[in-house]
Amino acid sequence: MRKIFAAIVILLVTAFSLSAQTMKVALLETLNGDKSVQVKGIEMNMVRGELRKAISNQDGFQAFTRTDIDQLMKEHGFQNSGMVSDSQRKRLGEMSGADYICVSTLTKSDTQFYLEAYLIDVETGEISNPATQFGMLKDDTYANLFQLCQNLSQELIGYVDVSIGKSNSYIPQPGGGNNAYSHQGTSTITINVGNVSFEMVKVEAGSFIMGCTSEQGNCDSDENPYHRVVISNDYYIGKFEVTQELYEAVMGVNPSNWKSFDQPVENVNWNDCQEFCIELSRMTGRHFRLPTEAEWEYAARGGGKDISTKFSGSSNIAEVAWYRENSEGQPHPIGKLLPNELGIYDMSGNVWEWCQDKYGTYVSNTQTDPQGASSGRDFVLRGGSWEYSAAGCRIANRNNGKPENRFNSYGFRIVLVR
Repeated sequence: MRKIFAAIVILLVTAFSLSAQTMKVALLETLNGDKSVQVKGIEMNMVRGELRKAISNQDGFQAFTRTDIDQLMKEHGFQNSGMVSDSQRKRLGEMSGADYICVSTLTKSDTQFYLEAYLIDVETGEISNPATQFGMLKDDTYANLFQLCQNLSQELIGYVDVSIGKSNSYIPQPGGGNNAYSHQGTSTITINVGNVSFEMVKVEAGSFIMGCTSEQGNCDSDENPYHRVVISNDYYIGKFEVTQELYEAVMGVNPSNWKSFDQPVENVNWNDCQEFCIELSRMTGRHFRLPTEAEWEYAARGGGKDISTKFSGSSNIAEVAWYRENSEGQPHPIGKLLPNELGIYDMSGNVWEWCQDKYGTYVSNTQTDPQGASSGRDFVLRGGSWEYSAAGCRIANRNNGKPENRFNSYGFRIVLVR
């Protein structure tokens, strides 16, 4: 039986001294996020202790003692069990004079450990600097967990420039337009088809929890059980949904109900998507296909930069998605709202996106590069659409359809394999 526990470690990065240029970091109590699982005290203490030591060993950083931060929480009436929201963490950070709050999660499944963390800028409230490490428990010695803590702190703190005390994040661009925000550090490539060009965003191999994770709220039954998925190879995914302009350039027709070259193509079925990928591959000499459901969700969650939002890029749906309440009954041009952590747009809302694999039930054990169900006629659609409620646009929400089904809310996004 798979055993899972999650522990939330909250780190507060405080204002540095101009003379010493030191960032101070404080670790709070480690919490068990799954009350049905008995977490070992040694594992709880180990994460706190190892992260504290690892961060203290970074140049320009100093860790608070647990006593210091416990006293601060006591003075302001905070209880460890209540420190579960970013707004609460931000408030405590403001009271402590912090520059950043760092939220870190430890997950254990069988003999595997997963460490994830991100920073919250106390001044702006922006979330940035996601970091992820995962590995095996070796011979019950916890030696690998020690190393994971060190690796995580190096990856996380490595984003912060101690000389200015700020980190790389979403950077607003003047003029707005399709690219209202850009994401630093994202690797993209541009591909040309005749006079039409499109961008693909690199998604690095890694691991994530797929399905009904806690931030998703009330989930449908087919989103359970949530489970660990390993994506073993890098891939590129469309920065935007396939547009009417690109579809017509490749296929010579535009099946969409609302004709506008800068909007996603819609009214396409799974078979149409296969034909498009075959023809695009022939025209470019590259290999394109639909994303698997796991690849789609991994990219929607930001790949290894996952910050655990309800929708792709934010827990405020209006920031990232065209859905029932703001779409005015139709799809919208691509890239007008905010992207997710990887710089990918419209993965929540606008149009449903076909996936490569057949629709089926989830399993609880860890999966590596899952390819979907081996039988059945229905294929997966993900992301919600302009006509759906907010609940239907959640990252984990699933839909399915026959390969011949066409609707004015069905579109797709492509993956480049090589």
